[in-house]
Amino acid sequence: MAASNYLSYTAREFAMDKDFQEWVLHPELRNVYWETWLGQHPEKEPIISDARQLVHSIRFKSYTLSATDKEQLWDAVWSGMAEEETDKDPVVSTPWWKYTWKYAAAVLLGILVAGAWWWMQSPGTEQTILSTHTKLGETRRLLLPDSSEVTLNADSRLLYAITGSGKREVWLDGEAFFHVKHTTSGQKFIVHTYDNLNVEVIGTQFNVNSTGKEIVVVLQQGSILLNIGEPGKGKATELYLHPGEMLRYNKQDGDYVKKSVDADHYTSWHTGRLIMDDFTLADAAIFMQQVFGKTLIVRDSQLLKYKVSGSMPIIYNPDTMMTQLGKVFRMQFNQRGDEVWIHKQ
Repeated sequence: MAASNYLSYTAREFAMDKDFQEWVLHPELRNVYWETWLGQHPEKEPIISDARQLVHSIRFKSYTLSATDKEQLWDAVWSGMAEEETDKDPVVSTPWWKYTWKYAAAVLLGILVAGAWWWMQSPGTEQTILSTHTKLGETRRLLLPDSSEVTLNADSRLLYAITGSGKREVWLDGEAFFHVKHTTSGQKFIVHTYDNLNVEVIGTQFNVNSTGKEIVVVLQQGSILLNIGEPGKGKATELYLHPGEMLRYNKQDGDYVKKSVDADHYTSWHTGRLIMDDFTLADAAIFMQQVFGKTLIVRDSQLLKYKVSGSMPIIYNPDTMMTQLGKVFRMQFNQRGDEVWIHKQ
């Protein structure tokens, strides 16, 4: 085992090293080499810690699926997710899938179908499938099998597949920040939302948020191609985004708007910070709903127009975040179950 270049390794490079993976995934098999190496280089402990987290984030198996099997699998997983419930006009609208049992049923069916194919070993194209999710109040950073990195925001779901031909596809329900690895052969990386919008990239950094009534795509680095379908029509519109550009897509009527923005304001969450630039109480309500499932209620609608600017760390604890936001806005936050009533101090 050569150690000559381990000193220059990043967390991602350690995580993709097979010997390192064995050490992390099989602690019952004592590996003297890595224990000794870490003892000789204690300054590498933070990098090793990050690499361990990345290794533990990898959860995938190899499946042998034909093209037809692949299509049936996606149909099984997502068929129960196309029907939306009618909004009940809360202060901040809650995504329909939080209350529908069909999502769980579809995912369970997908797992059963995938498991059956795993045992059957039907002939076809070699494919890797990975799925993961986050709960309310948590985020998850993971390393995909192609070495791309994804940070999944709270209450989100992700399904990933890569075929033997190298095409990489992701199905996203929620919000995620992507750092896509460019491959030498230039295989495409496609992020699907199930609302007529797909994001096609080769290697770049961008954010996709499909919560609520809109899909918001913000490009931080590189270039991406958006395939925007029209509801009820087969033809898609192709639109490129460049760094610092954002697209808002209305799920209901298919309208979309592209404009220039400060990308950090939309992507900083994945680094643990909330950037507030003319940040209103209405923005805070949307944040608390998406991340913690809390509905903010304000009797005086004029309070929703209050604005602040600055930044703060995101603490994935609803009580702590309410305390922080209360101090920033100089408001009183009173929690009653999943409802938070806001008053002037």
